[in-house]
Amino acid sequence: MVGAGFLGGPLASRLAATRRVIATTRSGAREGDAPAGVEMRAVDVVQGSDEALRAALVGVEALVVAYAAGRQQDRRAVYVDGTRRLLEAWTPAGASLGARRVVYVSSTSALPDVDGWVDETAAAWPTSERGRVQREGEEVIREVCEARGLPWIILRLGGLYGPGRGLGRIYRSDPERALAGDGMQATNLIHRDDAIAAAHAALDAPAELSALIHVVDDDHRPRREMYARLAAAMGRPAPRWELPAAAQAGGKRVRNDRLRELLGVALRYPQHVVDPD
Repeated sequence: MVGAGFLGGPLASRLAATRRVIATTRSGAREGDAPAGVEMRAVDVVQGSDEALRAALVGVEALVVAYAAGRQQDRRAVYVDGTRRLLEAWTPAGASLGARRVVYVSSTSALPDVDGWVDETAAAWPTSERGRVQREGEEVIREVCEARGLPWIILRLGGLYGPGRGLGRIYRSDPERALAGDGMQATNLIHRDDAIAAAHAALDAPAELSALIHVVDDDHRPRREMYARLAAAMGRPAPRWELPAAAQAGGKRVRNDRLRELLGVALRYPQHVVDPD
């Protein structure tokens, strides 16, 4: 488990119930309690030496890459250059071929900004620099894994929320101040528990499966409606918007059919969980 943060830490703990798990952070420690039953190691894909990377990956049969760039880190250095260094430093341990796999956690920001439904076959790249870096990181996974004959699964996650990171944190603005736009942009979110289930299923997928899979919930209600529900949960009036609501929601709505079809994941939270905390 490369990255033991908001997603990687709980995932490592879940996996440790049935297998040996090594989790990494840049320092080799984790804020708060270390994941139960998990061995912690230090991995810095940007500043660590090649020797240190190889040493940290000794004995690893499969990689789950779930790191996030820190506030002071260059995103391309982490997601593109760092991912390549990580894969090139890793020599899978002597497990059966089926156990050797890379699961890479990406983001729906790698998708183009379209107005309507979009699935994993979308070939167009995003225009934002943030999204293009995410897409480049995905391409590194494909390129290196296919060259080495390793199965891979890329999980494109929607906006991640859950315990300690409730949707209520999104809306903390002054209730007297109008929000920009009309609030009719569709949402693409995923609860952490469902993201964990997707990553677990991807790790245990059949050896012959390599795929790009979107991990989002079924609820794409516009931000305007979601913010109104959040405000009500906090006992506040619905926020005001600069523009009147459009007739229907716009923006991209990310499909999640492959999540069920290829990984067999039944979402625990298919609709937004409105939590004011």
